[in-house]
Amino acid sequence: MALISVDYFSSSLMRTTTLEVILPFDDQGAAYAVNSNLRHAEKTVEAQDGAWERMPYPPKKEPFKTLFLLHGISGNHADWISETRIRHWAESHGIAVVMPSGYNAFYLDQPETHDYYGRFVGQELVEVARRMFPLSDRREDTFIGGISMGAYGALRNGLRYCEAFGSIVALSSAMIIDGFDQIISDDLFFLSRPFLEHTFGKLDEVRGSDKDPARLAADLVYCDRPRPRIYMSCGNQDPLAEANRMLAGRMRDTGLEVTYHEMAGGHDWDFWNAALPQALDWLL
Repeated sequence: MALISVDYFSSSLMRTTTLEVILPFDDQGAAYAVNSNLRHAEKTVEAQDGAWERMPYPPKKEPFKTLFLLHGISGNHADWISETRIRHWAESHGIAVVMPSGYNAFYLDQPETHDYYGRFVGQELVEVARRMFPLSDRREDTFIGGISMGAYGALRNGLRYCEAFGSIVALSSAMIIDGFDQIISDDLFFLSRPFLEHTFGKLDEVRGSDKDPARLAADLVYCDRPRPRIYMSCGNQDPLAEANRMLAGRMRDTGLEVTYHEMAGGHDWDFWNAALPQALDWLL
């Protein structure tokens, strides 16, 4: 299991950004096996011309299925490593995980400041990661997921860039676009009107726009574009539970395959640590 931190200059963001990447390219058992075989070869096989055919290490594997995993509000690329057992889950499922930083932009494009976060996670990151690492280039092996703000970003960009992603995982999606007037509060920066208007634009125009996952779902069905499978999960004590239920129903009504799972829990890491392994089981 390799954990790799990457800094590179992004054309979508026009600055250096950081990723965490998990590659399950080896495991302890494979290392023991290779070591044992090499020791045996060294003892029993005479070298010819001063060399012998060594066992490859690590054992070669097929390009990895890959989950692009997005963090929530106020988080960064390191959240998954510090708050979950994502390394263990990635290894047990045999998938690569790419974790970018999305800051607080809801993974939406902000042209005025050249912060194209939607394009970043939906197009650029997929191609950049494939060039850097042994990742599958097949759509059916490429997934996007997240929690809260990251779940909204996964839904929005997984649907908008549906040619890239075969499946979407959304845990406790921050589906706030249907009720801006009810949630605006200057007590929290991410619920203040200035922040929301900077992030989403004119608030009364968001529903039905390309920032609305239900609209994007209807569009891709109407235009006969590839249809990602969708898994949604939410805690039954989460204030966003009803919004998640409604979104799952609206996307099902368009004809998409949507699995919605609700269980005990709130909007926190306790719930996400319980929900993510189930999502990975569904994904694979």
